[in-house]
Amino acid sequence: MRVAWFALLLAACTSKTSIEQDLCARAAAMFERCETFDTKGSGAAQTKELMVDRWRSLCRAVFTGETKQMMDNVKELYLQMDEPTKEGLRLQAGCMANATACDAYARCEQ
Repeated sequence: MRVAWFALLLAACTSKTSIEQDLCARAAAMFERCETFDTKGSGAAQTKELMVDRWRSLCRAVFTGETKQMMDNVKELYLQMDEPTKEGLRLQAGCMANATACDAYARCEQ
């Protein structure tokens, strides 16, 4: 009986997100935390949210090739990228996701 409960508990605790989704979510959180966004105007918060979302979807695309969640303008940008550019974004996203402070995040762009 204990084995059945343990298996049920383990299944319930299994992450529903992929490794790439998790990495891109962490990278996007650092992007949001460390980048400077325009704070003026009534649409500033929505613009910031869209920029973070665009970065997250671009990040996912360079890892998985999945573009269905992308806005058209970001999808067009992604489709024009060559493989070395995508590899550079994968490396940058990994660095950003592992950063714990904005100074470490800034070094990811070097």
